[in-house]
Amino acid sequence: MGLEITLSFSILIGVFVLVLTVRVIDLRDSPVTRSFHSANRDINPLMLQRAIRAHGNLLEYAPLFLILLFLCEFNRLNKDYLIVSATLFFIGRLMHGVGYGFLLHSPVMRIGGMALTILGFLMLLTIASLKLLVN
Repeated sequence: MGLEITLSFSILIGVFVLVLTVRVIDLRDSPVTRSFHSANRDINPLMLQRAIRAHGNLLEYAPLFLILLFLCEFNRLNKDYLIVSATLFFIGRLMHGVGYGFLLHSPVMRIGGMALTILGFLMLLTIASLKLLVN
């Protein structure tokens, strides 16, 4: 039995976690990334705070979603529904992370991202719940 869907989306989310991690490290004026910027770089404290929250927000949602995705895939639920729900979740997390962690004002990205995140999560929860009710 393969778990390609869970593995694929774990990789995608993991890469995005690393992108947001590097963003936070950079905004903390790390010596590692300092050489990529001008010497008189001014770091906006609000941007640092937003980058930290975007990173933290992804880390709050992703583990539970990936565990539920794994359990659904392990129980051989409909792969098409799993792919659609995982895609919605990932696009939502991507939109929210970019809209909140990289931009100072982007309500469309932030709100749209949360809407897709919740939609993907609800779809997966519905699929899992129906599996329990049918058995």
